[in-house]
Amino acid sequence: MSSRIEIVHWRGFASGLFRSALIALVGVGVSCSAGSDGSSGKGSSGTTASTGCGDGMIELGEDCDGTNVGSATCATATGNPAATGTLGCLNCKFYTNECSTGATGAGGYPSVGGYPSSGGFPTTTGGDTSGSSGGFGGITSSGGTTDIGGSGGTIGSNGGTSAASGGAGAVAAGGGSSNPTIPPDPGDCPNFANGTITYEGLDGIQVAVGTKASGPTAPMLFYWHGTGSTSGEYAFMAAPVASGITAAGGVIISFQNTTGGDLLSGTDIFGAGDFKLTDGLAACAVKNYNVDPRRIYTMGCSAGGLFAAAMAAERSNYIAAASSNSGGWVVPVTFEGSYTPPYMAVHGAPGTDVVVVDFSMTSATAEMAWKQRMGFSMDCNTGGGHCGGAGLAGDVWTFFQAHPYGVSPEPYASGLPSGFSSECTITK
Repeated sequence: MSSRIEIVHWRGFASGLFRSALIALVGVGVSCSAGSDGSSGKGSSGTTASTGCGDGMIELGEDCDGTNVGSATCATATGNPAATGTLGCLNCKFYTNECSTGATGAGGYPSVGGYPSSGGFPTTTGGDTSGSSGGFGGITSSGGTTDIGGSGGTIGSNGGTSAASGGAGAVAAGGGSSNPTIPPDPGDCPNFANGTITYEGLDGIQVAVGTKASGPTAPMLFYWHGTGSTSGEYAFMAAPVASGITAAGGVIISFQNTTGGDLLSGTDIFGAGDFKLTDGLAACAVKNYNVDPRRIYTMGCSAGGLFAAAMAAERSNYIAAASSNSGGWVVPVTFEGSYTPPYMAVHGAPGTDVVVVDFSMTSATAEMAWKQRMGFSMDCNTGGGHCGGAGLAGDVWTFFQAHPYGVSPEPYASGLPSGFSSECTITK
């Protein structure tokens, strides 16, 4: 039985719940406040005297705070072995993954320097084709297309198109990328293992993991189910994404319940208060399960699709990219920061993908918000009914892999890659 046929049955028993809940919620205020709960006064792990991790001031027990690293550099933080690159700060401790030795053939993903440290994507020794200092150049730091950017460019001995010093490179030194802001370490972290957990008093949170990666390279997915469905929905609605996440040693989080629903999910099955939990879970996964801070994604179906699109905005400080299957926005949503996560909207035919609202229209509403912010988005019309986009989940995984946080230049700027579904077009 195809996934589209399965969802027709699901739509029938979910639609009544969607209708009654949405009508009951019309006119109810929704908090669109942005920002994570990063200033609670909790210090980072191991801090004994700090009372303000996240306040931007370096205090006793903290290496750094936010973007403030004091006078520290990659050289001082690593004792010189990785002396070049950009020193970051994560949970008030130095984040050195973007520091580099600058050695020949550093690059590689996820090994030999790897992403996001010293360039090179997606091959392992020297980047795409050739070059003594990053080859292809890498997504983030030395010799790459963003961040430090080396001397810019895509191919050549120092990241350039043809010349040794960058030639007509895509992005020059400094790049054009931004870095994710992972929420502060909550201190009390769950054990990441397959099963269901209770976290911060909320039960029914399903966790699926792969074998823990040897370094901070693993992806993470927050999946949101539709009204009347269950936290296990991702297994058939997003199977290629789930397989890709776990195969890479990553973490999947899928909520069954909510701390308090609102119109961000249309039917109040999820709400803005749930982001406090996603903040903690993201921080814990980065800290304890080698999740790459630049590879945290979200997706969902129906009410969950609405919520995934909302999360992309409300947690744009750490969501790398998002996809919704019959989702979008039914209310205005505030972006948390200046970054706009790339967005892949999947929906059915206008007038057909309808459960109280027309999801082709709610998808278009979100895409317009992305366009106004000059963010990248694409529209995928399956031509079918509600939540009929499971067949495009393989394309979603391709999209996620190409869009780590802050990737620049946009990899799909000149068009969708070969083999991508013809049902998808870049939003103009």
